[in-house]
Amino acid sequence: MSTVGHDVQVFSAASTAPADRFEAWQAAVNATFVPLRAMVRSADGYQGGLLAQDLGEVTATEVGGSPVTVRRDKASIAASNPGVYKLGLQLHGYCILSQDGREAALTPGDLAIYDTTRPYTLDFAESYRMFVLLIPRDRLGLSPEQIGQLTAERISGRQGLGALTSTLLAQLGAQVRSGGADTDPRAVDAIVELVRAALSQRLDLAGTVPGASVVFSAATAWIDEHLSASGLEVEDVALAQHVSVRYLQKLFADRGTTPSAWIRQRRLRRCRVDLLDPALAAHPVAAIGARWGFGDPSGFARTFKSGTGMTPGEFRATGGA
Repeated sequence: MSTVGHDVQVFSAASTAPADRFEAWQAAVNATFVPLRAMVRSADGYQGGLLAQDLGEVTATEVGGSPVTVRRDKASIAASNPGVYKLGLQLHGYCILSQDGREAALTPGDLAIYDTTRPYTLDFAESYRMFVLLIPRDRLGLSPEQIGQLTAERISGRQGLGALTSTLLAQLGAQVRSGGADTDPRAVDAIVELVRAALSQRLDLAGTVPGASVVFSAATAWIDEHLSASGLEVEDVALAQHVSVRYLQKLFADRGTTPSAWIRQRRLRRCRVDLLDPALAAHPVAAIGARWGFGDPSGFARTFKSGTGMTPGEFRATGGA
């Protein structure tokens, strides 16, 4: 495992000899998650990778590779039992999760929770990628008996709180892949709160509507992932979070801004970073603006000067000083 960005641990089986790749991948998985037993049709030349970032109370990970079946059996549990829940989000491929006599068939966007203190099986019949959030058992505010009703139950990522949770976790995974996610405890709290709400809704518990901070965090994360789209509108953000435009505007107003102003400021921030990046010194100013959603060069220049007091060219020439 190597470290990049904000303490993101990275492993790629391709960095080892073909005959050793499966064994190396399995060792990385066991060290990052919990001890597991993995089986493949052919171990020679196995393709697999792993990313992991410690976010404080939880750990964000992404694992993927060639078809494989992994089991956590009684012997694996006896070897190490840290007592965590794993929430899996299928990103690519197909998976069958089995635990407690149930099976969940997961396609991209679907979620499921499983308990590392009891045996389970994950069967990936084709190449796959899965984002996994490791959560301490006492952090979700649900009893072991309640979680026991939810293990290996498919949560659709296409509607309701499942869709909101799926979207936020996919964005979190993208941040980990791009060098590291925000480790601010408030951001982590918002993620865990949304997971709890989605699980509680499955139990039909009261009070499962996500709080304003959760929706705001999900909205701002979604905006960051779509800044390059020149046609990005407030309506798009509201639709992605499954809320009304009016409610979204209220969330931003409560924080002293508007969705449009937030989008503009985030775009300007990305432009400032790129304008000072030596690797992009040959890129025209207009191209950098277009890269972050400013399709009109003159409009980009006006907006940039309004926000920084300098034109993009002046900002680059002076090093932002």
